[in-house]
Amino acid sequence: MKDLDKELAALESEVKDSAPDVGKTFETSATQQNQNAKGSSSNELLEFFIGFLLLGGGVYWVLNSFEVSSGFGYGYYSFFGLRITGGVMLIPLLVGIGLLFFLDKKVIGGFVAALGLLVILISLLSSLTFHARYNSLYVYVLMFGMIAAGAGLLIKSLFKKRDK
Repeated sequence: MKDLDKELAALESEVKDSAPDVGKTFETSATQQNQNAKGSSSNELLEFFIGFLLLGGGVYWVLNSFEVSSGFGYGYYSFFGLRITGGVMLIPLLVGIGLLFFLDKKVIGGFVAALGLLVILISLLSSLTFHARYNSLYVYVLMFGMIAAGAGLLIKSLFKKRDK
């Protein structure tokens, strides 16, 4: 028994002397994995910021590439093709506000006031005209391409599965 213990101890010492780098190899691979994880997180952060810049720049460019003007002057607004003055559009809103304070049931007054606001909003939006500043297709492809690429990078960096 003592001879076996001595032989086992001798074999263990030979293994330790012949392969001192085995423990270091495992430590090195763990360190490399940690560095790879740090590198991928910085890549994700870089993807996020590049996507954010592309999306923001594309949206800004699209919003600045159109000129907006009013379709009618002199206080007239268009409501489904009818020319209505600003004062006439306020009548349903003012009646609705009056009904809110006069009636016990607030639902009717609220409905009429909301209808008045809707009439004003529709008439204002329908009287606006949009004119594009650029006449070439590649500019619009570039603008909307920036928006799509930025949105794709943002979605990729936000919804990527992460290992813990």
